[in-house]
Amino acid sequence: MVATRRDAAERWREALRAEARLRVRLPWAVVAIVAASSAISMVNLQYGVAAVLLLGVLLQVSMERMKERLRAAAESSRQALGWAAEDITPEEVMQRLDRFLEQR
Repeated sequence: MVATRRDAAERWREALRAEARLRVRLPWAVVAIVAASSAISMVNLQYGVAAVLLLGVLLQVSMERMKERLRAAAESSRQALGWAAEDITPEEVMQRLDRFLEQR
């Protein structure tokens, strides 16, 4: 549980930043999978296809787990702050959190 409102705001802000970093790193992970699978396919094409499938599933599962964890952190922080759930963009939330943290 979050101790103070400031801690909740910082945690929410870090969750939003981490989610943005995930979006940036995803293409690089896909490139790494393709490169590794290409190297493996030099030995045998079937092994290369299997590597693409296996590594792709591992990437998908890990991304889903990380995103869910970040969403849970953001939701618990929102509840700790007592803010209503609204349909606003993450950029607007970041601006509100920055203003909130500057005030305190």
